[in-house]
Amino acid sequence: MDASDLRALAKEREARQRPAAAAAATTSPPLPDSWRAKPAPSSRGAMPSLSGAHRSILLARMFGVGLHLLSPLFWMLGFGRLALLLLLGGVGLARGGGALVHGAVPPMLRETERPPSKEEMDAAAGAGLYCVAGVRNFGPNLASEWAMALESLAFVCTYGKKNCLTNEMYRGELSLGKIAGLVWGKLREGVVRC
Repeated sequence: MDASDLRALAKEREARQRPAAAAAATTSPPLPDSWRAKPAPSSRGAMPSLSGAHRSILLARMFGVGLHLLSPLFWMLGFGRLALLLLLGGVGLARGGGALVHGAVPPMLRETERPPSKEEMDAAAGAGLYCVAGVRNFGPNLASEWAMALESLAFVCTYGKKNCLTNEMYRGELSLGKIAGLVWGKLREGVVRC
């Protein structure tokens, strides 16, 4: 093959690519973000992760889970309306309470001074258990929300990973029993802030 054959092949390839490029240029404008398909669940069925979410959003989700845990208790005690209010308040707090929580928590529980942006809050509302797709994959998303709630509770109990419990708290796996045991041990010693 000589240089003229290579040029002929290159021209032929360019001729094949021109109609595809022209068709791409004349396509309709892009769809609005609200019309785009949501990200597909991962192979385990869980929605996109919230692991990189703003700390105030994670704290709001933890408080939402806490309200959901209180709701059945009030239902069994005969306070049905209050139980429903706690349930709905938990959903609202988890889906959109990041900015509210950011303003309400003490500065030691803020990783940044900047409150979560609208985009961060919208992204978090579409992930995890607190969205329609998340409810469809209930089991994996419930486990994910519980793990994030435990991590956020450990963050709060260690004053933002800044007190004497931090090393012991984050050594090994987090569990509610471990968190409660470490905090109770310090309180029993009479130590509130170390």
